[in-house]
Amino acid sequence: MVILHRTSTAYVGYRLILCRYKHRLNHPGVHIPHGVQYKTPHNLPDEYADHPLYPPIRPKYPPGSWGSMDPKKAWMHFELGEKHYRHLKSVKERLTIMAYQNMICYYDKLDVEQINSKLIWMLTGRPRSPRSLPFYKHITQTHVTDELPKFYEQMDVESLLNYVKPILIDRILTDEYAQKDDIPLEDMYDKGDYKVSSIMNEKKLKIDQQRTTNTLTKMIRTIINVLAEHKPHLRQALVGSDVPIEAWWSLNTNGSKYDRAKWHHDSDTTSFQFRDKAAVQVKTDKPLKSIVDPNSSLCQTPVPFCPYQAPSFKVFTDRYLPMQIPGHWHGEGHDFNLLSIYSMDSIYQHDSYFNEDELLPSLMSWIVNAGHAELLAQAYYLGFSMWREPTYPLIAQTIVSNRRQWIFGVYQLNTIAHFKPRDAYTTSNICWVSPIMNLYERIENGELVNFNDDVLRHLLRFLLNEPVEQPDWNLRPYVDDLTNLDERYKKFIRNLYEVVKLEKQDSREHHRWARVHHDTTVFNRRYAMMTTLFKDIVFDNYPREWYGRTLEKIERKKNMPLFKEYDLLLPVTR
Repeated sequence: MVILHRTSTAYVGYRLILCRYKHRLNHPGVHIPHGVQYKTPHNLPDEYADHPLYPPIRPKYPPGSWGSMDPKKAWMHFELGEKHYRHLKSVKERLTIMAYQNMICYYDKLDVEQINSKLIWMLTGRPRSPRSLPFYKHITQTHVTDELPKFYEQMDVESLLNYVKPILIDRILTDEYAQKDDIPLEDMYDKGDYKVSSIMNEKKLKIDQQRTTNTLTKMIRTIINVLAEHKPHLRQALVGSDVPIEAWWSLNTNGSKYDRAKWHHDSDTTSFQFRDKAAVQVKTDKPLKSIVDPNSSLCQTPVPFCPYQAPSFKVFTDRYLPMQIPGHWHGEGHDFNLLSIYSMDSIYQHDSYFNEDELLPSLMSWIVNAGHAELLAQAYYLGFSMWREPTYPLIAQTIVSNRRQWIFGVYQLNTIAHFKPRDAYTTSNICWVSPIMNLYERIENGELVNFNDDVLRHLLRFLLNEPVEQPDWNLRPYVDDLTNLDERYKKFIRNLYEVVKLEKQDSREHHRWARVHHDTTVFNRRYAMMTTLFKDIVFDNYPREWYGRTLEKIERKKNMPLFKEYDLLLPVTR
């Protein structure tokens, strides 16, 4: 046993520590300064309970299927989706915020602030490389079958076929002979100038595409006018030509190294943007019936993984705002597409070189890509998103044609949560594609040689596929009722969505001085202006990362200390 002497250093140190901290002994509260001692009251309230009142322990993964995703990223995605649907009351706000979050702010070498869109992989309907079907199946999570559903064979259209056929043949011949080459005045005589073949091919392609669009539009309008008398869904349908189709989604890389176009929220995902135009589109206000049950064995078919990256299939990046356009702007009505037809004249042009055995897989890739993009944008307009899966399947009927050759496809969208890893998928999207068929071989002596009735039969079945008149499910379960919303808030929503509708979102010039011009960073400047004009609404409803650059500067100045607080005659206040 060691006995400490009163004069020893260890004993003195022990006494000092004991005297310093003795007031903390048996004290249930916080630290009390020296010299202030309070006696413990005798009548303490009973703060004990029979069961512990600890907050619930958060599970490893949020609700839903997340597979092998990192738990922190899974909770990040879950909370991000909750934040979007908690703060944003309308679909227009969600579409605008989705575009704004892809803006990036940086400073150049001269320390000047630059704002631009982030890089996105840009897609079109026409595949730029042969044998690209596995890639498009992978990025859209789509299983493809090489025949149309049996559902269409049950539709009897023979009587309508005999009635519509002569009318349609007459329309085709009239339109083909009426469309002649418009030769400009300067091309009527030879100047001796050298004509660049690429420019001439581009002019010829535009002429062919315009002819195809005109012919297909007149064919569809003719058939609808004939059938509308007995078909109410065709009587109320809207027909448009040269309709823009755009869709954005985030894809999990599943271990592949994508050095570019990474999504800002998750570095393990990359972004894709689809941009194309449908030659003809027919829209209705009710959805089509699902082809198969999403829980069926066909929808559970796994999609093969494609290890090759986007540049291998001539898909490259560009700076563009994420957009969702299924053929119309939100709020115009008729949110469901009955039929979309694309012109395939460009499949033989430019950098696409397809053999006969590669043409069908390339057209199948076109239908998969276009059908998925069209339904994805439609799902966003209905209130669904990557964080809220569609509660019912969405159907798209797609045709690719050049007036003579036709290929039909049906696409069923079951899932749009492509940011999850492959082992988290519980269902796949399905696409049915027909073989290539010729409507006629050629035009000779004012007649269509070898007219194929099967093509017209498929076209009639697509148009006669009636939507569900009174669906027994909620078509927009994640869209709030805005009838009781304040008028100022409604005006803010309308003005904010108008910013997305600008044709020129940002500039493709990369000079520092070009940013000062009014044609640059249009979206960011307009978004900052709108959020500043309605700053009372933004401050009350939006988190800080959605304020816009102007409101961020205002908020930063508001929190900065004033100069009067740094008076040298007074102590600095904190």
